[in-house]
Amino acid sequence: MMDNKTNDSDFQLCLNIFHKEGIKPNIYPIGQNRLELVNPVVLTRIEQVRQISRCLGYAIGIVGGFVRDLLLQKPTEDVDFVIFKGDITILTATIANQLGGKIGKMSNRTLTTQIRFSDNLVFEFNSTRKERYEYPSRVPIVEEATIIEDLQRRDFTINALIMFENYYLDIFNGTKDLEKRIIQTTRDPEIVFQEDYLRMFRAIRFACRYNFSISNEVKDGIISKAQNILDVPPERIIQELKMSMQYNPTKAFQLMIELDILKTMFPQIKNRVLNQKIYLVKSIYEKIESEIEFLHKNKVSDINLFLAVIFQEINQENEIERKNIKKLLILVEKIVRDYKFSNKEIKEILNYLEYANLLFLLNQEEITDLKIRQFIRLVDKKINNVILFQKAIQNILFEKFNLVELEKKIQKIGLNRKLIHFKLALNGTEIAEKFNVINHEIGEAKQLLSLAIMNEEIKNTKEECLSYLRKYYSQVKEEKDIKI
Repeated sequence: MMDNKTNDSDFQLCLNIFHKEGIKPNIYPIGQNRLELVNPVVLTRIEQVRQISRCLGYAIGIVGGFVRDLLLQKPTEDVDFVIFKGDITILTATIANQLGGKIGKMSNRTLTTQIRFSDNLVFEFNSTRKERYEYPSRVPIVEEATIIEDLQRRDFTINALIMFENYYLDIFNGTKDLEKRIIQTTRDPEIVFQEDYLRMFRAIRFACRYNFSISNEVKDGIISKAQNILDVPPERIIQELKMSMQYNPTKAFQLMIELDILKTMFPQIKNRVLNQKIYLVKSIYEKIESEIEFLHKNKVSDINLFLAVIFQEINQENEIERKNIKKLLILVEKIVRDYKFSNKEIKEILNYLEYANLLFLLNQEEITDLKIRQFIRLVDKKINNVILFQKAIQNILFEKFNLVELEKKIQKIGLNRKLIHFKLALNGTEIAEKFNVINHEIGEAKQLLSLAIMNEEIKNTKEECLSYLRKYYSQVKEEKDIKI
């Protein structure tokens, strides 16, 4: 902590505002060693913005994530300015004009806008504001406010620091919470979460991102409001879920369980007791956690695979249920569509569930080169993740099927890509013209040729493909004549 000797006029004005209200903030220096971690282009642009603001007689500070991450020595290029003296419209217009930036759409509701510069740096600008909520509306009524009120409305202490040139001010002991690596709210947790229920998931995200703990008071506040997470637009919830799992999927899942978020979001996943003769873990939640941890340790980064691991337990009643995969896919698709996943994400989650099931079944049958080639062709680039998915499941079973041998065969057969990933030498138009077939019959012919090539019955040449189809259609005609 330092005294307040500085020539920074913005800093002095902010400090004076605090003192007039009887608030004595903690004042901390920002060491040069930390500033040197920031992209020099960003630092230069920040100083240019400050100079323009001063020329206008305005006062600004930097708040939020940039300050937090700088103190954690994880510098970011996302800079948020708060304007506590001056007009946001005039300031942003002047900055854009002098520095060659493009102003984004001003939000009258949040009193914010962005400037995108020609080098693709994006700075955000906010007027000081306060928010109030009129029940049952979740949309805040935003009003102009003092810098004190602006900081007080923020969610967590580590996000309520305001930075100037070489100092920052802290009125909520956020610095100590950074040192203790703990998530704490600026006010009573229930009030903070009542204002915006998404903040409950933001607490999980920050805990996962920085490997922080969440204070007991904040945990109690989340648990008391957990059911209200469903009042948040689903796409916003899922965005927080995916970011949390991206940082630390195991911790995200653990916190979702502990804070009652998982059972609120996905009540279809029942935490039933497992048969101890089959599993090395005691419950469904432990099963999912073990599988997620296995994938995480094996450096899986595909969030859709982690979600597939969770969703595979939806409405499953038997210890190893493999027969109702179609039913499971229908149930999962409904859930992910309700939560507004993109079509691409939905497809990938469902594919992982289906492919893992196919791999399991493949190992229960007589394994042939053709079956393995068909599987590799279907799964394509996802094959390593699918194998890891099955290994994760196997990792918590007493009785293990021989995935090692199957994996070796897949790797060996997969080396000959010409028999797996190929483009047919005969196209659909040629098949239609030569054999007078239409629509689905063309697809069936292509499938026949693909199987014949993968089974090494023919080579992928136009001549051999034509010859194969002539024999096939000739045989079909003979069978029809015999029936007649």
